[in-house]
Amino acid sequence: MKKILSLLVFTLVLGACEEVETYSEIDNGFERNFDVAWNLINENYCFLGYKNIDWDKVYTEYKPRVENAKDEYEFFDIMSDLVDILRDGHSAIISNFDKHGSDYAVEPNGEPSPDDYISGDVVETYLTKKRVSKNKFVYGLVECDGRKFVYIGYFDFTVKLDNPDLEYIAKYVDEAEGIILDIRNNPGGAGIYGIDLAGRFFQEKTLVGYSAKKNGHGYDDFTEPYKIEVEPKSDYDWSQKPTMLLTNRKVYSTANLFTSIVKLAPNVTQVGGRSGGGGGLPETYYLPNGWALVFPSNVLFDINMQHIENGIEPDVEVHISREDEYNDKDTILEKAIELLMQK
Repeated sequence: MKKILSLLVFTLVLGACEEVETYSEIDNGFERNFDVAWNLINENYCFLGYKNIDWDKVYTEYKPRVENAKDEYEFFDIMSDLVDILRDGHSAIISNFDKHGSDYAVEPNGEPSPDDYISGDVVETYLTKKRVSKNKFVYGLVECDGRKFVYIGYFDFTVKLDNPDLEYIAKYVDEAEGIILDIRNNPGGAGIYGIDLAGRFFQEKTLVGYSAKKNGHGYDDFTEPYKIEVEPKSDYDWSQKPTMLLTNRKVYSTANLFTSIVKLAPNVTQVGGRSGGGGGLPETYYLPNGWALVFPSNVLFDINMQHIENGIEPDVEVHISREDEYNDKDTILEKAIELLMQK
């Protein structure tokens, strides 16, 4: 029987990186630190198998570079290249003089991701009674042929949608027939905030995914999966409102997880582009020289035990063309309005 991971523990883990490795004596030897870093990733990184990374080959190719490194700056650059191989926005190398994080804002073929978002100014041209709260939540009404829909822009999960913002936004929700929840360009943040918001769209306790931790030398050695479940919210229940969730490839981490969860709600439809990804929970390891190495060892799955690392496919795929962008036409938002008008 699969264990149930408590919501509290799960969201606390999502909210911060755990430090799991320290050394009592400093060792600045480049080869020693490279070997430790390579082994840590080999044993604990949760996506080596999923991403088909030949980590043994990486060691063979990188070890000569490490042996020939002239100073700690060159060694840091080598370690940065090592981190980049993971293609994981939750990975980084942090020294006392620099920090380098892997960039996964590109497609697997190396092409840049489509923007699918013009600007907040363009979005606001669609709104009446537009408001911006002190915590930077943008909300207002979209009025079309006598019908009203509430628009909510949630662009950063480091900030919680809570009172008084929630109270004011809820008044607009009560007035509207449906909801447009825009999380495009949301880079993530605290998992507990995403889970909290997701609960407002469910009518009952719901299984929304699984989590497992890498626990062996083999690429596929993981703990037994834990169930992830969402509890409905008794206050400000929005589960009866038809909702359009707007996404693009710059929806990462907690926002990506939120997407995979909330689109399971009965009345939620994901519209736009595929979300950006980020399906692991990062942990921080320390090398013998004191540098921090960050990467995920816990993997997140959807309800079908499929990875969410590379993003979530929308229910209705829409993109903003160059022509639409030039004409300040938010095609994704317009599609969401069209779909709500059909409800």
